Amino acid sequence: MASKKTALLSLGFACVVLAGAFVATGVSLVPTKLMLGPCLKDWTSPVSYRPRVSPLAALNFSVGDASARLCYGRPIGHGRVIFGKLVPYDSLWRMGANEPTRLYTNGAISLAGIPLPAGRYSVYTIPHPDRWEVFVTRSTRHWGNDISAAVRAQEVGHADVPVSRLASPVDTFTIRADSGVLDVEWETTRASIPFSKAP
Repeated sequence: MASKKTALLSLGFACVVLAGAFVATGVSLVPTKLMLGPCLKDWTSPVSYRPRVSPLAALNFSVGDASARLCYGRPIGHGRVIFGKLVPYDSLWRMGANEPTRLYTNGAISLAGIPLPAGRYSVYTIPHPDRWEVFVTRSTRHWGNDISAAVRAQEVGHADVPVSRLASPVDTFTIRADSGVLDVEWETTRASIPFSKAP
């Protein structure tokens, strides 16, 4: 009887820990083929317990037969110089604010030419004046710009993407899906990240 009680307590404790990890990190334990997963706040950060300056947004888009969801923070420029100052050139950036920019897909896709099986990923960049480097990693539990050696060790690929100048400035960081391209826009910069069905 005591061993059954111990087993039930252990099972209950494990369920509480798993549920806590889900709530804290926003990482769903359900496979992406069944559910992409919500864009949840990371409750391990003090930022999540205060009103947010940069709201968390979800972008849903289709890639052939696959469904994809991009979760990202939307910082506001407020007239500041963004690229080259607030976001330094030649430095790793979470491509948004707060949590990492997370990509969920329930089917195999290609992002900037990087093949991605169904799953959950984080996307970050190194902005340069004439191009951006885009990186994709399987790490989704780290805080946004905590792009440590452990996060880098889980990279699945990286690629260069072109940038162009916008005619009118965009004050709130925005990512749009348009005709097979993720347009990443802020201030007067647009980075164009192509996506397609996996070959």
